[in-house]
Amino acid sequence: MENKAIIEGVLQEFAGLAKHPRKSYHEKAVSDYIVSRLAALGITAKQDGVYNVIADIPATPGYEAAPVTMLQGHMDMVCVAKPDRTYDPLTDEIVLKRDGNILSADGTSLGADDGMAIAISLFLIQQPIVHGPLRLVFTVDEEVSMTGATHLDPAHVQDVRYIINIDSESIEALCVASAGSSHATFTRQLSRQKADGQAALVLKAAGFIGGHSGETINEGKSNAIKAIAIGLQRLAQAGIAYTLAAFDGGDAANAIPSHAQAVIVLPADQVEKAQDILAAGAADHKLVYTDIETSISLTAEPAALPEQTVSPADTKAIVQLLNLLHTGVFAMNRHLHELPDLSANIGTIQLADDMVTIQYFPRSSSDARLREFFVSLPVFADVTGFDFAATAPSPAWVENTHSVLTPAMAKVYEQELGHAPRVEAIHGGLETGYFFAMNPDLDIVSVGPTTNAIHSADESVDLDTVADITKVIAGTLAVLATEK
Repeated sequence: MENKAIIEGVLQEFAGLAKHPRKSYHEKAVSDYIVSRLAALGITAKQDGVYNVIADIPATPGYEAAPVTMLQGHMDMVCVAKPDRTYDPLTDEIVLKRDGNILSADGTSLGADDGMAIAISLFLIQQPIVHGPLRLVFTVDEEVSMTGATHLDPAHVQDVRYIINIDSESIEALCVASAGSSHATFTRQLSRQKADGQAALVLKAAGFIGGHSGETINEGKSNAIKAIAIGLQRLAQAGIAYTLAAFDGGDAANAIPSHAQAVIVLPADQVEKAQDILAAGAADHKLVYTDIETSISLTAEPAALPEQTVSPADTKAIVQLLNLLHTGVFAMNRHLHELPDLSANIGTIQLADDMVTIQYFPRSSSDARLREFFVSLPVFADVTGFDFAATAPSPAWVENTHSVLTPAMAKVYEQELGHAPRVEAIHGGLETGYFFAMNPDLDIVSVGPTTNAIHSADESVDLDTVADITKVIAGTLAVLATEK
């Protein structure tokens, strides 16, 4: 297959997807489209109760005895638009823009994550390539709560030997394992009181790098919420009697906060001392992170006196819990030395009128280690007077040390691209963890074309790498077709 023909063929399929809005939790229309598109290709597909699409593709004649291989991706996308772009993600199609070998969208996210998986799969089943029995599985709601993966009938993976997940972001890597995780939430009812201090300070943390709490947690970054909490604890240790009037920060549980802000009320005669303490703390913080965080700003400036604050007991509990909750890496993997084995992140804090909510997000490449870690979290809640809740953990996907698929794909990759791929595990989560939990004998690899700025209005995909990964998948299917 020639690169130009692959690119044009995949783009034709991707353009069809782009006409159908597919925000998470709103995938019925695109699911119906995929079923109709498969029908036009002579393939009868199934839709389950959550609109996952499952389709079986007969083997190339003569290769019916080969093991079943699944090609898998998700149909939902993160819908983001630039501030000056009018865009309704429930009704508007994605307007595609092509600049040479780069595909993007007109002022919105592109949806290459993970529309390219579907487009590549639809393209491949139309080509005269050699393959054994194939199963296409396109899931819903990967971006928010993995609804599709958690509701998929395990029967769809019990007879599968190989899974090629097409949801990775770099042509250079074959991903062979991913972390499990769980959302932990700490909440506390608040008591409000009239502001009895004589002055107020606003503490701001800005200019932090932030980023994905799985993929970049081992890069030594700071956490804006934690930085303010440390400063507040310094005030408490210095005997300054302050109360919190506001504390908000972060954007998502699974993102390292790049910004946070708190307002405190304190006696007027302690303002200067408090500012000196916070300035010293900010200087220490910058020294700790000077090689990583180059644009940190930690300030404490006078503010208008608010009408109310939370109680001293609530203030103490919030600051103590935030200081108890570690952010960053707890342990590294014993076998893959650059991979975190256990980490956690304070993602957001929201202090409303009667409730404070803190989102905490631990991850681990070991399900047992994650369960062990969660034993201590209710203890932290109990000693600080918080309520604690956690979602059911998403399972880790553990590397298959006897993999046939990984070396086969690596060999095809080197033949097609002229150099060996990077074989890696990631500390983020993938749907593959759920499939692995359903069938631990699965042999799985995750791949994908090179995408940039995913989950943003600047998302783009390198079309040359679309051609490359399509050829690698096709060549791998041919190799797997000879397996018995």
